[in-house]
This record gives sequence, C-alpha cells and structure tokens, in this order.
Amino acid sequence: MAKKYFWEIKEVTEENAEVTHSVSLVCSAISGKAIITIDGDEYNISVKPFSLKGTNQMFRLGEMAALIDFPKKGEPRIIIDGEAVEASKS
Repeated sequence: MAKKYFWEIKEVTEENAEVTHSVSLVCSAISGKAIITIDGDEYNISVKPFSLKGTNQMFRLGEMAALIDFPKKGEPRIIIDGEAVEASKS
C-alpha cells in the first residue's frame, strides 16, 4: 500500500526573499515505487521491489541541495544542510 508524505520547506534566497517549497512523496516499500513532486514537477525515483528502504536520492530545492532519505526503519525524511526535516502530519 502506498503512503503519502508532504513537506513545506522555507528558503531565504540570496536576494533575502522568502520562498516556500512544497514537496510530496507517494511511495511503497514493498513495490519499490516512489514518485516525488517538487514544486509541481513530478519525478519517478522508483527502485526494485523491497529495495526502497536504506536508499536516498539527491535533488535541488531552489538554491539548496537536498536529500530524500528512506531509512531502514522509520518514515522518509528530507535532509538539508545535515538537518532532517520530518514530513507534515496530515
């Protein structure tokens, strides 16, 4: 069964403007399917069945480098500058 996660991440640009990025993730650890949507753009980051846990993928979030991490135990999280951003509870 696919699970849905959502993050809203604020960024202050070099021009001192505040931008809010929205990231959503629909994934299934069993099937390995994962679709991440970053500010409206959708990306398929699926892997082989049962292979999603323990992986990560890098991406850009505005001017920031980010990492979507699928730990062996627990919920997916986004890591920016070494700090984890937990998903919003919906």
